[in-house]
Amino acid sequence: MSIIVVLQIIFLVLGYGVGTYLDKADQIDGVTSTQESQTDEAAADGEGHGGEPDSKPIVVKLGQMVIPVYKPRSVTYVVINLGVAVDDLKTAEHYNIGENGVKLRDDIFTSLKQTADGRAMRGAVIDTEYLSKSLTEDVKQKFAGINDVLFLDFYKKDIARS
Repeated sequence: MSIIVVLQIIFLVLGYGVGTYLDKADQIDGVTSTQESQTDEAAADGEGHGGEPDSKPIVVKLGQMVIPVYKPRSVTYVVINLGVAVDDLKTAEHYNIGENGVKLRDDIFTSLKQTADGRAMRGAVIDTEYLSKSLTEDVKQKFAGINDVLFLDFYKKDIARS
């Protein structure tokens, strides 16, 4: 009789965990869809005004990155869904091409990994605004047309070392 109770509790906990995970994925998809519709609206507005550039930046999504931050007693995994803001559709199309997007993404990953080796990502709270500004400065020097590096999603999880 006790095995049945234990199994019910285990399945209840697993169901709750899966439900929480799926809900988080739906929220991320909702943010992505909203940003895509804003990008589409910005493109339509730019064409409707005789080709004048719109004041809203266009967001190019570069995907998700996981950066490990090694500490003496734990490892913090920082998960970032990354994007960059550009002014015009031509620049957005340039960075949507696989090769160009990968070069940009690799450069940002290298900068993030160097930051992870320093003190900026080792504290209890990570200053994402400061991190975004420093990444933007690095990227602007190497890549044309980038206005801002954006963290579309930012999570961190500490895992104790055994």
